[in-house]
Amino acid sequence: MATLGFLLAGCGGNNTPPIPIFAMNGNFSISATSSGTTGVNIFNGGIQTDSAGRVTGTVHVQGSLLFCFGVPLDLPLSGTIDSAGHLNATITGSSSQTITVNAKTSPDGSTLSDGSYSGNGTGCASGDHGSVTGFQVQAFTGTYSGSFSPSSSTNIALTLPLVQSASADSHGSFHINASNVTVTGGAACGFSSATLIPAASIASGVDMEVALLGSDNLSVMLFFGAVTDANSGVVQGQILIDSGPCSGQSAPGSLSRP
Repeated sequence: MATLGFLLAGCGGNNTPPIPIFAMNGNFSISATSSGTTGVNIFNGGIQTDSAGRVTGTVHVQGSLLFCFGVPLDLPLSGTIDSAGHLNATITGSSSQTITVNAKTSPDGSTLSDGSYSGNGTGCASGDHGSVTGFQVQAFTGTYSGSFSPSSSTNIALTLPLVQSASADSHGSFHINASNVTVTGGAACGFSSATLIPAASIASGVDMEVALLGSDNLSVMLFFGAVTDANSGVVQGQILIDSGPCSGQSAPGSLSRP
């Protein structure tokens, strides 16, 4: 009988396949378009899903809801994704304000569609509602290059072999590192060469920031940019020289990778 029981178990009695999870894991950008007066708000940050479909993360808002939520820049996100890929999540802000998000997750977990949101609580987010879409932003990893002209006499070309961290930090941001940064044309501004400052170089949703320390150990150059979709191949933005002999000079431009 023991042998028969073993054989029955081996034939699939306890081998029920696991329920598939439509997991969201990575750097996401979620757009909430209001049906009222708050316009479009973008929630950027790192989101992860465990094997039971529990979703957690930390996001940052861009848009009018930033002023509703006030001081807390790190907004916790929590919820679930069921076996059919339906996301139900809550983003929590200040003054007991919440944004509840419901959306359909793609099988690979990379996009949100057919979504809606509603605001609740005692603050100005209360009663707001609208539609939701979202996507996972590809890692800002690869060799990015671009040219900038912060003044009529200065043309700076950058080549940055960037590597984005695999997981987000406690603020929902992904750190960026680089070695062998190449700078051409920046000697007069303190950038005969440069090194990337990892603590100040991050990605969050569609946004990417990179900070470079010049070879004079005084000059700092910042690049602020964003992508418009899931492909992180072209980052539109600008550079700002924050300190050193060219302090205050800035220029629009982009960084791109092949």
